[in-house]
Amino acid sequence: MIPSILEFTNHLNDNGGGHILYFTDEVDEYVKNAVDFIVTGVKNGEYVLFVENDPITRLVSTNLNNVLSNQELEKIQFINNFDFYCSTGNFHIMTILTYFFDTLDPYFNQNVKIRCWGHVEWPTHQHVDQALKEFEFEIDRLMPEMDIIGICAYNRDRLTKETQQELMTCHGYFMTDQDIGKLVHEDGTTKRVF
Repeated sequence: MIPSILEFTNHLNDNGGGHILYFTDEVDEYVKNAVDFIVTGVKNGEYVLFVENDPITRLVSTNLNNVLSNQELEKIQFINNFDFYCSTGNFHIMTILTYFFDTLDPYFNQNVKIRCWGHVEWPTHQHVDQALKEFEFEIDRLMPEMDIIGICAYNRDRLTKETQQELMTCHGYFMTDQDIGKLVHEDGTTKRVF
């Protein structure tokens, strides 16, 4: 678990949001981080969109029910990540973006602060490396206009080293199960700066 996720995300909120890449290896730590991220947002009066698979959503929900009131829980929208990312049967970028904006549009219109957590998964038989890169570059391009904190979470073992490196080039921040910090892109390389 990351002890400073509260301070880090509050800093991002004060500076126009941020696009965070999260590579996870440990389910228990991942769940703790998700709970901390959600609770921090709800306690700040933010709306939280949580896109996750059903087993992890159940674990997160159980933890949230122990720390948030019913009124606070209403500020969270849970969406199954396979429905979100593969509603057309494959990882189709424009469909995902349309779903994303349709879901958040009512909150943008109310001028409510938003934070999003998306566990990006796809059917194992599909090869989506290029689509992942295109999707993340598009999200990164749109992030400054949205003024939100967005975490794009990936199981590290599902990504090639090359794809991991490419995904790091289209995020401003990098997170693991134990750490979070800023990414600096210079001279064609990406470095973690904490």
